[in-house]
Amino acid sequence: MKKLGIYYQKDSETEKKAAEWKIWLEKEGYKVFYPPFPDNLDLVIVLGGDGSLLHAARLIWPRKIPILGINWGELGFLTAGSKEEGQAIVKEVLAGKRLVEKRMTLEGIVISKEGKVEGPFMALNEVAIERGAFTRLITLSVEVKGQRVISFRADGLIVATPTGSTAYSLSAGGPIIYPTLDVLVLTSVCPFHLVQRSLVLSPEDTISVKLEKGGEGIRVVFDGQVFKPLKVGDKVEIKKSSSPVYLIENPKYFQTLNQKLCWGS
Repeated sequence: MKKLGIYYQKDSETEKKAAEWKIWLEKEGYKVFYPPFPDNLDLVIVLGGDGSLLHAARLIWPRKIPILGINWGELGFLTAGSKEEGQAIVKEVLAGKRLVEKRMTLEGIVISKEGKVEGPFMALNEVAIERGAFTRLITLSVEVKGQRVISFRADGLIVATPTGSTAYSLSAGGPIIYPTLDVLVLTSVCPFHLVQRSLVLSPEDTISVKLEKGGEGIRVVFDGQVFKPLKVGDKVEIKKSSSPVYLIENPKYFQTLNQKLCWGS
């Protein structure tokens, strides 16, 4: 008997739909679980938007359990289809008619000025260093493989995966990277100098970012869900994780790119 998980965003509509889908799938002969999930699931179905999918990925990681996103949120760029076609997509997946894509993830650790280490923390989309709401521009220095790359003033810095290249990094002027490629993207947020541009790096590179100058409220954020405060002198080290996330493909990637992000319109 196949074992399935259902994760849903916490609102009345999706909670009701999750209960209905649980009954439906159990009638089809599947064993269905809500979080916390056991280790031996065959699939996790996410009813929600991109935020729900990112949270579900964090719950599952580093286990090799495929995730199927059905969009019940606003954007749903990472999901495999809409709620209107949700049950049909689930049937396709369970019949083996949809591919599973391996998506790169990041691991980040926070190293305090005194040498204390926190982490690792996982990110499917990006690791972002952000200034506080009432803080002026911050100064960051970046090293790759132990070599100095740049020191600059900005509102922040994003290290994104290809999956995350269409999220925060894109809003900050970064490139669109096809999601199954194996690269890292370094994008500054509102840099002081106009010549500051994104940098595409090898997945074998370890990126070290040091907070050189800044005020209160500066933090490092993992997928917009895990927040860690930073003080001057602290470092964040980011690298490709050895444990990817497995997403059920959206076969209409470029159509989704056009419709939801207006690319090529």
